[in-house]
Amino acid sequence: MKEVLMGIEHIADLQGYDHMLFLLALVAWASLGDVLRVLLLATAFTLGHTLTLLLAGMGWAHPFGGWIEFLIPVTIFCTALWNLRRTAEQGSRRVNRVTYAMTIVFGLVHGLGFSRFFRMMQDEGDGLVLPLLRFNVGVEIGQAALLLGFLAMASLLRAIGVRQREQQVFVCAATGAVALLMALERSPF
Repeated sequence: MKEVLMGIEHIADLQGYDHMLFLLALVAWASLGDVLRVLLLATAFTLGHTLTLLLAGMGWAHPFGGWIEFLIPVTIFCTALWNLRRTAEQGSRRVNRVTYAMTIVFGLVHGLGFSRFFRMMQDEGDGLVLPLLRFNVGVEIGQAALLLGFLAMASLLRAIGVRQREQQVFVCAATGAVALLMALERSPF
């Protein structure tokens, strides 16, 4: 149960706002009518996140922290740019395979960023797989709550006249700008 709470806290922790920014950039176009597509995208992100946490937990991946901390905001910036290309006609229609693949790959990067913290939080002799699965249940719960709140707000804004494209441009611009500043601050160059 401790790991489930840790997963929820990972999403809700304002110190780790990069995860929230990534999710918002990823679903900048969405509203409540897109809940299934949005939750599938969030799960794709968790799959990537899980793989690198598993590899790092087994000692097979040793990420260089400086580069990972730089690459995390780069993934957010790229996601915001990617979602700006969505037209109003594409709007809420199906999400293409490239978006799912990109989400999994970017999840790999974010998982590397969290892997050191996750290893430190593990109890000795507790194994890796079950705590990781419990942690990811918490991550999924936290992501679902965050995304449902965002989708509800987006639906309310649409009800008062905000168009889907306006929402998309605003969210992508905001998340992309914050991510660009983060990347510049964390630049390893």
